[in-house]
Parts: sequence; C-alpha cells; structure tokens
Amino acid sequence: MRVLSILTLFLFISSSIFSQASPFNEEEPTLSKEEQLAAQYYSEGAFEKAADIYEKLYNKRPETLYFNALINCYAELKDIKSAEKLVNKQLKKQPEKLSYLIDLAYIHEIVGDDNKAQKSYDKAIKELSVSNEEQVLDLANALLKRNQNDRALKVFQSAKKASNKIYSFQFELAALYFSKNDDESAFSEWVDLLNRSNYNFYEKLQNQVQDLIIADEKGNRVDVFKSKLIKEAQKNPDNIIFSELLIWIAIQQKDFETAFVQTRAIDKRLRENGFRMLELARFCADNEAYDVAEQAYRYMFDKNLPQDMLIKAKIELPEMLFKKVTQSKSINQDELIALETLLETTYQEFKSSDLSIPLAIKLSHLQAFYLDKSDEALQLLEGIVVAPGIPARPQALAKMQLADVMLLTGDIWEASLLYSQVDKAFKNDTLGQEAKFRNARLAYYKGEFDWAKAQLDVLKSATSKLIANDALELALLITDNTTFDTTGEALRMFSRADLWMFQNKTDQALLVLDSLEAELPSSTLADDILYRKAQIDFKKGRYQEAITHLEDLLLKHRNDILADNAVFMLAEIYDRKLNNIEKALQYYKELMLDHPGSLYVVEARKRFRMLRGDVIN
Repeated sequence: MRVLSILTLFLFISSSIFSQASPFNEEEPTLSKEEQLAAQYYSEGAFEKAADIYEKLYNKRPETLYFNALINCYAELKDIKSAEKLVNKQLKKQPEKLSYLIDLAYIHEIVGDDNKAQKSYDKAIKELSVSNEEQVLDLANALLKRNQNDRALKVFQSAKKASNKIYSFQFELAALYFSKNDDESAFSEWVDLLNRSNYNFYEKLQNQVQDLIIADEKGNRVDVFKSKLIKEAQKNPDNIIFSELLIWIAIQQKDFETAFVQTRAIDKRLRENGFRMLELARFCADNEAYDVAEQAYRYMFDKNLPQDMLIKAKIELPEMLFKKVTQSKSINQDELIALETLLETTYQEFKSSDLSIPLAIKLSHLQAFYLDKSDEALQLLEGIVVAPGIPARPQALAKMQLADVMLLTGDIWEASLLYSQVDKAFKNDTLGQEAKFRNARLAYYKGEFDWAKAQLDVLKSATSKLIANDALELALLITDNTTFDTTGEALRMFSRADLWMFQNKTDQALLVLDSLEAELPSSTLADDILYRKAQIDFKKGRYQEAITHLEDLLLKHRNDILADNAVFMLAEIYDRKLNNIEKALQYYKELMLDHPGSLYVVEARKRFRMLRGDVIN
C-alpha cells in the first residue's frame, strides 16, 4: 500500500502489533522462558496452550503486551466471551483508552457478529474527546491496526475540525488520503499545514515530499502538487514558503531552470540582496548545470546589489565558465574566445586587488593550454611574479602556473627552478608540498625516476590527503615498473604519454599507450594503461569507451591501487554524464564498502545520499 512509508513516520504505531507467525513484535526485548513457550505455541497454532500461558502472565502483570497477545489468541479461537471479559476488565482500569473497544469490535467481526462490532465502533467514536490528542491518536492507531482506515480518517477529520492549533493531524490525514488514492485531498492537507505553521513543520514536509518524488517515477503526481503550490504562491504572494518549496522540489528533480525562475520571482518580490540567487548559482555549478548557473550570475549583474555580493558574482562567473569549457567533451573555439574575453575584462576590473590573481591564473591556463597563446600567458604571469607589493602566497600560485606553462612549452629547466623556489619558500605548507609534487612529476616526465621517487617518498606523509595520495600512486608506479625492468624503458614511454596528456596532446598519448598495450600485454603497466585510456576517452566525451576500459581494469586488476579510482570514475560517468542513477548508486556503494579508505569516499557518500533521495537542504 502506498501509504505505508508515510504512515510509519507520523502515526504512533503500537509496538505490540502482532505478526501472524508470532504474537510478539520482532523488536520486543528478550523473552522469558514462559513467553518463549507461549510464542512457540502460537506460531504452531496451539492457541489454547498459548492463551493459558498468556492468561497467567497477564494476571501477574496486566501489561499491554500480554493483553494484545491474549486478544490475538482469543481471535484465533473465536472465544468471544473471554475476549469481552478481558476488554471489560481493561476498560474498568482505563475507561479513557478507547482502543480496547476496537479490539472488542475486531473479535465480534471475527465471529461474524457485525451488529455488536458496529456498536463497539460507534461507542468508541461517541466517547472520543476530540480535544484529547493522545486519545485521538490512540483510537486512530487502533483502528488502523485493524484496517479500519475510513473510521480512522473520520477520527482525524473530527479532531482537526475541533482544533484551533497550528498542527491538527495534517500528516496523518494526508497519509490516509494517499491510501485512498485521493492525492488532491492529501496535497490540500500539506498546503493547509504550510499556511498554518509556516516553517515549524517544513523539514518533516520535505521528507514527505521526498517520499512522493521517489515513488512517483513518471512525475505526474509531483506535477499536480507543484501546480497546487504555484496557485498558493500566487494567492499569497507575501508568503514565500510555497515558492521556496517549489525551488526545493525543482532542485530534487534537477529541474534547475524552474528553480531559477522561482528564485528570481522571490528576489523580485522581496528585493533581496542576492544571497538566494548566489546559492542557487553555486549549486547549479556544482551539479554541472552550467547554463542555469550562468543565468543566475548574470541576473545578479543587473541588480542593485551590495558591493560584496556583486563582486562574488563577477568573480565566480568566469571561474564557473572556465570549469564548464575546460571539462566539456567537445572544445568549442567560440566559447574559448568568449571566456578569454570575460576573464581578461574581469581581470582588468580587479587588477589592483588580490582577487585578480586567480583570474590571471585561469586566463593564462586557457591561453596556453587551449588557445595556443603561450607567449601571452607567459607575459601575463611573468609580470605578476616580478610585480612589487603582491602577497607571497598569490605570487607563489602565479609562479607555479608559470612553471606549468613553461613545462608545456618545453622549458623544463626553468619550470623545475620555479617549482623549487615555491617548495623552499613554503616548506611546511600544502602549497610547498604541491610544488614539490609537481617538480617530482616533472622529473618523472624526464625519466629521472630515482630522484622523482625520493621526492615522492617524502610527500607520502603530506598534510594534504590529495597530495599524499597522488604521491603514493606515482611512487608505486615507478617502483612497480623499475624493480624488474632496470632499464625503465617501458616506464619511460609511459611517462612520455603522461607528459603529452598534461600538454593536451591526447592523440599522441593514445598512440603510445596503444603501442605499449600491444607490446606488453602482461606488464605491470597494464592497469595504468587502461586507466589513462579511460581518462582520455572521458575527456573526449567517449563515455562508453571509458566504461569499457574501467570495467576491464576492475576485472583484471581489482586489488591494485587504481581500483578505487576506476570505481569512482564509473560512478561519476553514470551519475553526471549518462544519468543512470541505478548504476551510479551501485558504484558509489561499492566504493564506500570495498574502499573505505579511498580519497573519494566523502564525495561518493554525498552523491550517494543525494541520488538515493535523502533530503537536500
């Protein structure tokens, strides 16, 4: 029944509801020998023997657990006299507990006496004090336990009608309406709660809507609810909770365009300072919804925002577009040129502040690695490196980018010198460790494996987990492929392919990898070759080819160091590129279970929860 997951969250289901196999709930504490024997008799169908034991236990301790056990036994035995006697005894002790009358009605129904059953139901409803919330819940819960959903619905409707409180059983009512396939009434209860309570029950409602989204594969029911929210937002323009819920639903469904439209509506209505739009832009960028992110950032440019918010938007837009363009499976020359212009313009606007350095780094990277403008990139970076008054850290970042461009152009000696300068200046800092790693990687590119490995061994204990992980992987690559091949010729060819990948010469790199794979099919480089090929195919947008390489790697090298990399890349391809949620969840879960120490576990857990349908705030 669809209602089950919703009801279990909000109705106080009694812990003494019995299964058919045993009168005890599975979650009950450890049973005594008598209880165990009674449960055994019950499961075997020996209800008289079970009832005898439960009667003795009940007489010693008249607890709800034993009462429910006896009622179930009497129901199986159709022993109406004993049931009536038991219920009347309990009612004398607790006349306010109307659920006993429902148990009695249940017994009457079992023996086919519908008139008496109806009288018990009517009596319970008549004696109900609708202002007593505890009694209302107890009675409704008893009715639900006996599958009297319509009667439970009437109980909640009466209680809500008599109540003037903010919360009046809207969740319970909605759940019951869902059980009757009456979505319209269920949604009305949710909307009523939003109107009454504002944000008091907002998170609980989000959980309920999340359940609906997961269950509603075609999205038809969610669309009905969104239409209702839109009408309420138009009817109550001063209450933004409806628009906020619409934005949240759109984000859950990855409908970022709708999220933008609703966010813009709130911003215009309330004349906000841009914080809501900035959050949306960042969220869209994180989820690679770059076009909507750009709309959000550019919308902020046209508003009279506080200076700090406007600066954030102006700085973050080119950074986001840089990520979009450089990670695109097909490089578009017009987009590259447009991004260069935007980076140049923004850099000039903030040239007198430290904010300009990250922009300069991205601009120079774009020019050198994508636009074949290494001279312009070198000129820009050299000017920053020698400029007076620039703080040491931003200057060091520019110096490392300068070294990268020099490595691209083949000026290896100067690149190594610059990396060494940053390493020395920031000895015990992650920046210095990053410079040391890049210098060690440069030595690896050159085939100077012993020197490279000596530097990498130091970095295995780096404070940055990312640097330590990269150092470990490269050190193992060198060790594995020089221990038995003392000439290092195969590794030298492989390192050349890595250098060409760094220089965006992927076609040349692929030729070397193909040659190595053909000549040395069983070498220790086999898993590395497969992983590099997957990286190249991923970059070029050939996702099925990348998947083939990664699956081959896991099939043949599941216990090697690149296994977690392969699993995470598979998850990312299915998640972000192919939109195959089932496969993405499978690989994220595999990473968390089989590779708990992996660098990617934190991100995998975050994406897993998001795809699984956990509430995203």
